[in-house]
Amino acid sequence: MSRFGALERTEILAAVMGGLWCGALFLPWFSTGADGNLTGANMIDSSWLPLVIVAVAAGLLLLDAISVDAFRSLPIPAVSTFLMPIGLFYTALFLIAGDGLMYGAWTALGLSAAAVVFSAMAWIIDRRG
Repeated sequence: MSRFGALERTEILAAVMGGLWCGALFLPWFSTGADGNLTGANMIDSSWLPLVIVAVAAGLLLLDAISVDAFRSLPIPAVSTFLMPIGLFYTALFLIAGDGLMYGAWTALGLSAAAVVFSAMAWIIDRRG
């Protein structure tokens, strides 16, 4: 029998996707021609804010998955489901507004969408009990 149940596996997947989105902020998102490439961290004003929010959501999910009892009174999958879309919002905002897109922007979009989906799945599993 597996050590982790469906909830824990889903929380770990959401946490990994959120963490990878944080890393995707530092990949090239836009090509500026001869001047070089702009990363997501360069493009987003106060990029530390979505980075911290998504990292906290991913960290909470990971702590819940490995059964850290410090946050038992907090509905972690629900909280993370509301925090994870911040990364998706910032990524989509710059995909709509920009041209000269590079692989980092598309990678960030896929990772943030996956993080939202997996955190929502964890919330649904958690609500079912």
